[in-house]
Amino acid sequence: MGLRQMYRVAALIILGLVVGLSAVGCAGPSYNYVADYSDNAYFKVPPNWHQVNESTLESAEGSSNSDGTFLWSRAFDASSQPSVQHIFAPTAVPVAYASVMSMSSSESAGFSYNSMRDLILPVTSAARQAAAQENEPLTGFQSISDQVISNSNGYRGIREIFDYTLGGVPETFDLSVMTNSATTKLYFLLVQCTASCFVNNFNQISAVVGSFTVGGGS
Repeated sequence: MGLRQMYRVAALIILGLVVGLSAVGCAGPSYNYVADYSDNAYFKVPPNWHQVNESTLESAEGSSNSDGTFLWSRAFDASSQPSVQHIFAPTAVPVAYASVMSMSSSESAGFSYNSMRDLILPVTSAARQAAAQENEPLTGFQSISDQVISNSNGYRGIREIFDYTLGGVPETFDLSVMTNSATTKLYFLLVQCTASCFVNNFNQISAVVGSFTVGGGS
């Protein structure tokens, strides 16, 4: 299973599959700060976003192979009962999933901005057409924002905000994906909840996504 397949498990949540993660951090006055020091990835979350069990995350992510390896992953859930099953599934409260993966030479050779956009769900026109031809049960797509992002350390990627209807309810996904200059590591942050939840919690979600830093600089 390659990098794209590892993350596209999210698209199959409608069919009953789930994946998730866990979180640790240092408490601050307004936010908890989360860091992967080995891979230079950082972000913050509100203190009422709770940790998802780490062993549950590892079990859900499964084993890696030569196509890609999970180096680090964390998650937060604003529910009072945080669960791995809230990731990539309909949720009325914000959840956040972050991970870092190594990329094999075969994966990095064909990786593009569109690959990033379609990493968890089909976002580009070509990917959505392919999903329709395969009769994937995906409805209600709406593109809200599409940005190419980069930083002074040569890291580059995308930030994509889009809707899909899950369980009959519009769900908003705020997806950031970046790679290092050598395209050997993939950095991933997803914050999601129902469309109405996203609007109601927009300031918090924007602070979380805006804090996402890779490579030691923004």
